Amino acid sequence: MSLVRIAVDADNLLGRQFSELERQNLGFAVMQACNATAFEIRQTWARTAGRVFDRPTALTVRAAQYKKATPQKLFAEIYLRDEASNGTAPAKYLQAQVDGGQRRKKGFEVLLQQKGAMPAGMFAVAGKGAELDRFGNVKAGQVSKILSQLGARQDRYQNQSDTSQKRRRARRKRGGEYFVVQQKRGRLLPGVYERIETGFGSAVRSVFIFTRDARYKPRYNIFALAQREWDRLMPFYFNRELEKALQSSRYRGHS
Repeated sequence: MSLVRIAVDADNLLGRQFSELERQNLGFAVMQACNATAFEIRQTWARTAGRVFDRPTALTVRAAQYKKATPQKLFAEIYLRDEASNGTAPAKYLQAQVDGGQRRKKGFEVLLQQKGAMPAGMFAVAGKGAELDRFGNVKAGQVSKILSQLGARQDRYQNQSDTSQKRRRARRKRGGEYFVVQQKRGRLLPGVYERIETGFGSAVRSVFIFTRDARYKPRYNIFALAQREWDRLMPFYFNRELEKALQSSRYRGHS
């Protein structure tokens, strides 16, 4: 997903008079300045992600990428990574953070709906009993156990015969017997729950709560950030690269 194109501002940087030697080196200076500016914007995004998001993954921190300017293409492009070797690409899961609005459904949410466990149009947010990893996401192992156990089960009163009472009691003691509540029942909101055994008897804790609203407010304004960095850095890098090119030309005997 291409987001920002870093090109030269003809009304600003190139609005002044240039000598013949400067004109001969303009293309190279513009190319180098675009690439240096794009690199710095990418680094700024990485630093900003650590402040904006709670425990961002390495993939999120490195989400901003850029395509370099070339002699034939005097602009650099900044974009969010649109592929991932394992999992969802940042361009997809960060879109709601950039623009605001309803987030995309996660893979396990789609599976919950396919299994008939979660009603259509709902999202699953972590409950108090969820096992979170260091990034604040529900651990993949717990999600896998939930999906494996639930099958097409809709709530705790259905399909009770698929596991013996003895095995179910053993599972409760070590934790990890999951069931779904699709409609509010007493104090239990719709969601996925874990039944456990305590010293005082059986208890339940929420792992996921179902909600119809999973909206994000825009909080990662990468467009404004890129514009600020452009305004701050591009003139500096352009002048620096032009001067370096002029010095190189003079060294080679050009005038």
